[in-house]
Amino acid sequence: MLFKRYGRRANVRASDIMSVPPVTAKPSDTLLDAARLMVEGGVGSLIVVDDEGRIIGIVTERDLVTALSRGLPCAGGRVADVMSRNVVTVRPDDGIDVVVGKMRDFNIRHVPVVDGEGRPLGMVSARNVIDVGASLIGLFTQL
Repeated sequence: MLFKRYGRRANVRASDIMSVPPVTAKPSDTLLDAARLMVEGGVGSLIVVDDEGRIIGIVTERDLVTALSRGLPCAGGRVADVMSRNVVTVRPDDGIDVVVGKMRDFNIRHVPVVDGEGRPLGMVSARNVIDVGASLIGLFTQL
C-alpha cells in the first residue's frame, strides 16, 4: 500500500482500510447463528441489516458475551435482542482520523462504512487501524 503525503498527514480513507465484503446478519437470526457467522467470517462484529439491505444495528462479540452472562439462551435469543441500534458509521471517503476519532469518542472497536442510502460497504475494525499504523511505522524504519 502506498501512502502519499498531503501537507503533514497521510491521506488514508475508510475505503482504503475497510474489510470487504461486510459480514451481515438479520435481526431474526439467533445468537448462535451470529456467533457462527463471526467465527466463519473471522470477524468480531456483524452489521445487522433490514430486508432492503440497510443498516439497522450492529452486534459484537462483547454483545454476545454480555447476553450469555445475563442468562440469555444462545440458541433461542435473537440478534434483535442484543444489537446496538444507534450505529456509529463512516463514509468511504472519511479519513482515518475521522474513523479513529469516532472509535475513541464512542469507545467502540468496529465502525461500519456505509453508502449514502445506509447500505454497508465494509467494516473498519481496530485491527485494520493497527495494521495501517504498523505499515506506516515500517515505512519510517526503512528510511
